[in-house]
Parts: sequence; C-alpha cells; structure tokens
Amino acid sequence: MQRFTLIHDGSDQGWQAAYLAFHVAAQLGAPLQVLLGASTNREALVQRAAQVEIGGRAARVAIGTRLVADFSLEVLVESTSAIDGLFISRHLVPDGEIAARFLEALSCPLWIVSRGLEIYKMAVLVSDLVADEKLIHYTTTLSHRLQQSLIGLVQDEELVPTVQKDMGLDWKLLPNFSSREVVSTIDQLDVDLFFVSVSKASLIDNLTSNCVVFPAA
Repeated sequence: MQRFTLIHDGSDQGWQAAYLAFHVAAQLGAPLQVLLGASTNREALVQRAAQVEIGGRAARVAIGTRLVADFSLEVLVESTSAIDGLFISRHLVPDGEIAARFLEALSCPLWIVSRGLEIYKMAVLVSDLVADEKLIHYTTTLSHRLQQSLIGLVQDEELVPTVQKDMGLDWKLLPNFSSREVVSTIDQLDVDLFFVSVSKASLIDNLTSNCVVFPAA
C-alpha cells in the first residue's frame, strides 16, 4: 500500500477523516494527497491547507494538497488513479447505494469515516473466497502492517477450516448476513473499522463505525 487520497470539505467529520488518514498513512509510511474544496472562500481553503500540512508534519506524513472546485466524480476519477484508498466523510457517502455509485467510477477502496481517530480492531465480511480474494488480501496485509487484530465474519462454517491456516484471521460465524445481524455483531465486537465488498454495500447503511467498501474485482 503506497498512496492514499483524502477528501477534506472543512467539516468536523472532514477533520476526523483527516486524522484517521494521517494515522493510517503514518503507520504505513505512505504519502497522502489531500483534496480541499467545498468552500467559495479561497482564503478559508488556503488556511485549511496550511492546517492540514501542519497536521501532516506532526504525524510525519508526506502531504500534498490540491484545491478543487468541487468533489464531482469527474474530479475524483482524475485525482484518484492508482491509489490504495480514498478517505471520505460519512456525510458525503451516507449509505451503501451512494458508495456503490462512487465505486462504479473509482477503482480504489472507499474509506468512509464517521468517527474515531485510530484503529484498534478490524473486521471483514467474507461471503465467497474467490470473489473476495482481493478484499481478504487487502485487509490481512493492512492488519499485519498496522499490527491490529482482524476478525473474519463468515456465514458458511466450511470456509473457516479452508482458510484458517494461511490467513491468520480470527473467525466469527454468523447465522446470516442481514443488516441487523451484521450491525449487531460489529457493535458487540467493538469494531473500529469494517471492511465489506461493494456487492454487500447496503450493510453499511446503519453502521456507526468507520468502514471500507471494496470495489468489484
């Protein structure tokens, strides 16, 4: 994982996304591109850019800032090629349907930030080993590099012995992947960051934790 991009609209949640992006980029030794917009006041944008650069230096992250007129998909596609994740505030991606629309245009994982500044426990939903192969690799690599635990949520118990040896996940068997069951499990496990494929993006609708929606293979 080499490069990340952050969308910062100046909101409180935008700053939460910034702090989480700083944390992850610092832990991975990755540079961070910051797209600044959502304000007609150029002076305010320049001031925010200065604050972001100060925060980046404090976190020891290489920051590059760019002022953009808006956060349209056209702008994002042009600005997010060949990156390993796009950090964005939850209020800009309020549900799975909008997340899916983003990922129709973007080819990178979408880090949707609603709260919290650091990561202590992660979980990934695994429904199909073949279809979710890249998602599993992404999450296991991230958990190793961040030195954080990773829980695999699975519905088919036959998958667990198949992958237990090589992937180093702790597995939790769920009776189903309904929104109610998944959200309840995430809350009970006190998960800070939940990973899910875009095909199951609707599961994020009622989540309060940060989540990452992974693009289709």
